[in-house]
Amino acid sequence: METPLESLSTVYSYYLKNYYRSKSFYLIFSLVIVASILMVFMSIRYLPKIDALFSSGGPVPAILKDKVVLYLWSYVMSDLPVFAAVFFSSPAISSEIENRTAFHIFSLPLDRSVLLLGKYLAAASASLISMAAFIVAEIATALYLFPDISVAPIFVSFAMLVVFILAISAFTFMVSSFFNKNIYSYITTFIIYFIVFDAANLILSILYNYNAFFLLDNAASIIPRIFLDVSPSVFGGQFSLNGAPLGNILLSLSVMLLYIIISLVVALVVFERKEVR
Repeated sequence: METPLESLSTVYSYYLKNYYRSKSFYLIFSLVIVASILMVFMSIRYLPKIDALFSSGGPVPAILKDKVVLYLWSYVMSDLPVFAAVFFSSPAISSEIENRTAFHIFSLPLDRSVLLLGKYLAAASASLISMAAFIVAEIATALYLFPDISVAPIFVSFAMLVVFILAISAFTFMVSSFFNKNIYSYITTFIIYFIVFDAANLILSILYNYNAFFLLDNAASIIPRIFLDVSPSVFGGQFSLNGAPLGNILLSLSVMLLYIIISLVVALVVFERKEVR
């Protein structure tokens, strides 16, 4: 009989293969490739335009140019995992009910927590793998345009990207656990992340001049803010050429880790009570 760790490895391997053989993976990977090509073109073609943005201060130092370029790359990169997570994680639980595969899976001698965690890790891995082309393109472009660039901030940004992928995947798993149909899970995740979170941030900014740091999209903004600290608050006006301070990085990291823990706990509680009818 397999140990829980062996069962987890089996579930993870099985679903990871399913993910990267699926049409969803090729769709997301194609989207990432297109985004990478466009960003490479824009970075090389419009690099001289950066001087025009700061024309009043004379020629822009190379160190500022690389920060602007990397900020734009990372800004795009902070949104792409949301689409990957929706495709890979949103149907993770609801599809088992909708497709009636739960009849067979739930009858296996396998703890539901192991099944949930294995599928979660597989979905998060698929999202990260689909982002690989964008990451490679960003590094290659940065080194081509700025041979003397410091790579430390880039790797810090990538580390925060990994945590964000884990967080948004866990969040979409939680949303998926409440539905029995994939379409409801897809739509709800998009609405919450792109509409509800933005609306809450806007309302709190207008009425209370308060930056809602606890929202996942605000925490994810740390990925580009590693290079230029542009406040996620519309009315905050915060801007620093030095990038986000360590305190802000740790705060965003803590928020994303809490999303991972809370979302997975809620998803597991709901999943444990799921019944197939």
